[in-house]
Amino acid sequence: MVSEAAPFVGGGATTDHRESAAHTDPTAEPVAAQILRSMLRAARLLDPVEVQEQLDRAAAAFGIARCVDDIVMPATRRLRRLLANGEQTTAQHLLAIESLRTWLSHRASFAPAPLSIGPIVLACGPRDRDTVGMESLALLLRFQRVPCRVLGARVTPFTLTMAAQAADAMGVIVMASDIRRLPQAVVSLQAAHALDLPVFFSGPAFALEGSRLDLPGQYLGVRLGLGCTIVVDTVLMGLQR
Repeated sequence: MVSEAAPFVGGGATTDHRESAAHTDPTAEPVAAQILRSMLRAARLLDPVEVQEQLDRAAAAFGIARCVDDIVMPATRRLRRLLANGEQTTAQHLLAIESLRTWLSHRASFAPAPLSIGPIVLACGPRDRDTVGMESLALLLRFQRVPCRVLGARVTPFTLTMAAQAADAMGVIVMASDIRRLPQAVVSLQAAHALDLPVFFSGPAFALEGSRLDLPGQYLGVRLGLGCTIVVDTVLMGLQR
């Protein structure tokens, strides 16, 4: 499902992950690499305006879904590594991350009106602080007219289940970025599954196949554009039953 409004958002950029032509464009990868370099340089110079201008450039060139998968998420990973290696100060890291989050929030204001259905509830695991992936996925879902309720970082299983029930949710997504905090995220996933709702999980902590053994719900993969499609298709299938 692709929103009819989507092609007219962001300088004609579509949000559909099925942008096969863009993937086969031989110039696409160098442009993405250039944008990433420019963003990291802007972060080093404490220039949030330039960070967001580069994101606008990526959205216009690739569409929202590819901008998320090929720019936003790689930039987040690079920023995390730079901080861990001492190549970036805390101030530089926080400015860059908040610039990304502000851009995602601003882009969401252009999303078409949501369908009249219960929302998808998105939450990080109880010990996860990284919300960029969750907010990026929520942005893609909103452009497909799926209403979302984003709970944020460090959400306990109790809070998650209460919020899902209160919202009459159509599904729950649990995000986990740090494999060291995966056990707590799994508890949230199991609690959501007990509500008899469609449950999904995503994030780097689930990237290793062994970390997904015997987990309830559906893994959304490493690319959020594809993950968005999985959620949308599952929700629509449930409505047709």
